[in-house]
Amino acid sequence: MTRVLFVFLDGVGLGPPTEHNPLHTLDLPALAALAGGQRWTADAEPVRQPAHVFVPLDATLGAEGLPQSGTGQTALFTGVDAVALHGRHYGPYPPTATHETLRTDSVYNRLQRNGIESLAFANAYPERFFRAMEARGRWTATTRMARAAGVRLRTAADLAIGHALPADITGERWRRHLDPDHVPVSPAEAGRRLLALARECRFTLFEYPYTDTAGHGRDGLRPEHVLPEVDAFLGEILRQRGETDLLVVSSDHGNVERPTTKSHTRNPVPLVALGPGAEAFAEATSLLDVTPAIVRALTA
Repeated sequence: MTRVLFVFLDGVGLGPPTEHNPLHTLDLPALAALAGGQRWTADAEPVRQPAHVFVPLDATLGAEGLPQSGTGQTALFTGVDAVALHGRHYGPYPPTATHETLRTDSVYNRLQRNGIESLAFANAYPERFFRAMEARGRWTATTRMARAAGVRLRTAADLAIGHALPADITGERWRRHLDPDHVPVSPAEAGRRLLALARECRFTLFEYPYTDTAGHGRDGLRPEHVLPEVDAFLGEILRQRGETDLLVVSSDHGNVERPTTKSHTRNPVPLVALGPGAEAFAEATSLLDVTPAIVRALTA
């Protein structure tokens, strides 16, 4: 029985292979393996094999301006054109026009309608996150859709027993900013923990926001800080994944590939599908095609 693990990397595009593109200059062996031995750049050739797909996706959805997280993530996780719903790219939070779509047509909803109930969102959130979101009502696309579908949002208690991951993978930022007693783990250990969680469910999502943070140059983060950790994390998942594990990796818009500016890009974003059912993703061309492909892979 196939299980899908979706690792969502915020703000990762496929840009030109220049000396300024960290996805071109850094040694990232796991990312290269996911692209069929290629670096994640605009020059990478698509891979379309029965158990391995790597293709570029249009993140602009035909609209002017720079793609943004609110509409991009909604499109990625629902298959609905959120830019058309709102009338333009918008972020970082999903605009009001998309809330009903996230409530009723997310990947979680679509899988539930197909009889798949074992669904998870692996990220842990601190108590102050819940207080802030409740007060302002500005839930992210992922937390909004999970709550609407009855998929539990994990807490510090889950993280403490290894049943969730912090957004930064290792937990170093959690220790530094939230809990000085928290013990960080290596990226490889985090990968093993995520796989263990994913093997309890048919579909598991993990969201990593710090590629976007590094692309913006915020919080003292740079691509050379975060990309090697992401690579080590995904590398361990590649080493440990089983015959029934379908790994999906994608993004919502470009950013980290062009750190010379602090804005998003109009570059295509990567889509990786590795494992049983990967062929369902072979003809994907935009953000709108990912959620329908996940549903096909799990219901075929």
